[in-house]
Order: sequence, then structure tokens, then C-alpha cells
Amino acid sequence: MLAPFADRAARVRGAQIRHCANALASHAGGEPFGVIFRRPAQESLDVLGGYAPACSLELASVPGLEQGSVLHIDGVEYQVAGPVEPDSSGWVTLQLRTVGGVHG
Repeated sequence: MLAPFADRAARVRGAQIRHCANALASHAGGEPFGVIFRRPAQESLDVLGGYAPACSLELASVPGLEQGSVLHIDGVEYQVAGPVEPDSSGWVTLQLRTVGGVHG
């Protein structure tokens, strides 16, 4: 009976992204899709006033996404900074860095 649960989880994730998405992203020239984007302040001794951008999304929205891939989020290029490790429902939170090292 795992399939019915997986179907419900997918519906919940779809509803979550429709209601909570705060940015539009695209990957490799594909269609835009909603993401939950955050730019919390980075607290580090070697970075002053920096940000640690991250976004959450359904991995099915971006086939082929991997570490080093580039996402365009609200007109800014971000590179996936860490491994792409989705949870059991296909949801992933990505650590990002702006392309060119500019903090946005």
C-alpha cells in the first residue's frame, strides 16, 4: 500500500508549491516552475554580510539537475552548490551560490 501514500504525498507537495512558491525558476531553457526561495544571512567568521541562498522544489520539475547545474531564479543565475539529495517524496532543498560570486 505504498503507492496510495506516494500519490497523496505528491498531491500535498504540489499544493504546497502552488501556495507557497515565492519565486520562478528555470533550468536549461525549460519552462519556468515555482520554487520556495530563501536568502538567509550567512553567519561565518570569513564572510561579512553574505547570504546563503537556498531553494526547495519538486525534483521532477528539473530532470537532470545535479551539483554544479545552473538555475535561473527571478532573473539571477544560481549554481547548485551541494549534492542533490531528494527526500522519499521527491522534494529537495538545494544550497545555491550566485554565479560569479556576487551575493544577491
